[in-house]
Amino acid sequence: MTATLERDLATEDGSIAILEHELGQLARVLEAMQRKRAYPLDRAQYLLLRVLETEGAISTAALAGLLLLDDSTVTRQIAAMEAADLVARKPNPNDGRSTLLHATRHGLAVARKMRRMRLDRIAHLVEDWTRGERDKLATLVTKLNASLKRSLAEA
Repeated sequence: MTATLERDLATEDGSIAILEHELGQLARVLEAMQRKRAYPLDRAQYLLLRVLETEGAISTAALAGLLLLDDSTVTRQIAAMEAADLVARKPNPNDGRSTLLHATRHGLAVARKMRRMRLDRIAHLVEDWTRGERDKLATLVTKLNASLKRSLAEA
């Protein structure tokens, strides 16, 4: 433990100081792992395809909202993904002036392959954990994500 963390533990709520430190470490490790993995999609493409897989065809604005991104960011990502045959547009049956995005067969196949790779990697990471420990982590990470999303809405 570093001297700074030891001092923080002595002067702050210990669990908050540990969380601040560990969340920073987690972000750094996840970024490093992402760079070392040979995934078929980048993280943004994967997450976008997962939303389209679960939600079905939706507008760019709705997709941006679900991903907590600006419309312009999603529009740029979609352009590259269209060129790679990962997503396509189709006319919006409720509004002829707009289009809806959907994942192509190719896009879904690549996203499913990547999901399998990610699931296998995570299973390997926690293979020596008990079922209870895995369940507890899943519950707490879900709760943390909900708190983070709520704080974004409040900002």
